[in-house]
Amino acid sequence: MPRKNAAQKRTAKPLQERDLGRWKLLAEFQERLSLAAGQARGTWADPRRELSQIDYLSLLLFGLFNPVVESMRGLCAASALGRVQGEVCGRPVSLGSFSEAQGLVDPGLLEKVFHDLAAEVTPAPGGRDRRLEAYRKKLIAIDGTLWAALPRMAWAFWRQQHGREGALKLHLKFNVLEEKPVGALIAPAKRCERSVLREMAKAGEFYVGDRYYGEDYALFNELKEAGCSFVLRLRQEARWEVMEEYPLTPADRAAGVRSDAFVRLGAKSKSAPLRLVRVAGPREEILLVSDLLPEELPAELVGQVYRARWRIELFFKWIKCILGCGHWLAESPRGVALQIYCALIAALLLLAHSGRRPGKRAMEMIRFYLLGTATLEELCTQLGLEKKQT
Repeated sequence: MPRKNAAQKRTAKPLQERDLGRWKLLAEFQERLSLAAGQARGTWADPRRELSQIDYLSLLLFGLFNPVVESMRGLCAASALGRVQGEVCGRPVSLGSFSEAQGLVDPGLLEKVFHDLAAEVTPAPGGRDRRLEAYRKKLIAIDGTLWAALPRMAWAFWRQQHGREGALKLHLKFNVLEEKPVGALIAPAKRCERSVLREMAKAGEFYVGDRYYGEDYALFNELKEAGCSFVLRLRQEARWEVMEEYPLTPADRAAGVRSDAFVRLGAKSKSAPLRLVRVAGPREEILLVSDLLPEELPAELVGQVYRARWRIELFFKWIKCILGCGHWLAESPRGVALQIYCALIAALLLLAHSGRRPGKRAMEMIRFYLLGTATLEELCTQLGLEKKQT
């Protein structure tokens, strides 16, 4: 679109109350759920059932945005409020109905909404490394993060340490250049991250991962055969046999690259040959293995790709600490999956409406607005939307 001149900027219309619709995240969530779910089926089509699956999922999402709600009982109590019924669930929800619903909703419904949103959302272009722009749509960080389970969530039992301990894990595929989640799998903590990658690998994607993925040399060949590219870190004790050394450019050396070579990994050197780039790190040398040749990915960018992986760690911190997905409103495997998918969808909706992932102050202002305390003008000032609209 053409840029507005100075006169047009001065005469731009102020924000109106009717613009509130752009920040009705729950309404957009419900609309997307309706399109994905289609006509009610099975038990949801029973005319005796008063709570719909859209009402139930909307309550879950509402709980993420409301800092007051800390339990299933608190969420059901909030459903008795007139405004909550008008905007979220349509009717009071009993504790029994809410608890029962988590076993009836198919997580695949939220998974579809999540994938549709991930494909649509394009954040503001600031902060990207232009040297990696060619990989913007396919550079994917892979990792997992743990959530502590409640003692009564026996299905999430993980290990015996200082008493019975349970946890579950979100395995995430995260586009590091667009800073958005693009794939997810929720499982008990004991599920291996490498096995999850084998399951989630998709041809054409370019994965970057930490040392855990670099422990299994067979995984490298499997990713290549699946049509995937990768930059994965090896452990310091890794062994290899050099087959060919690639010359380093001044840009490579300036980026801290110490060597770039075609090698066979392993003490017995029976693995398929791969490229190994050694990069100086803050504490130790970083060993990065890739299937891409120097003409496809210069050595200086191999280290840059790996440094970009850190953005998935920042996202994990954000979704736990700032979005507030820190207490369980459901305790079954299916209920937990529904809640985490709601959190991921909330992250994408916020990204779609603000152009970036909101920080702590911005999230506080969004909650004040949704609670009716802050005005639209105050919200948009906090998020910088007035400048964006003009």
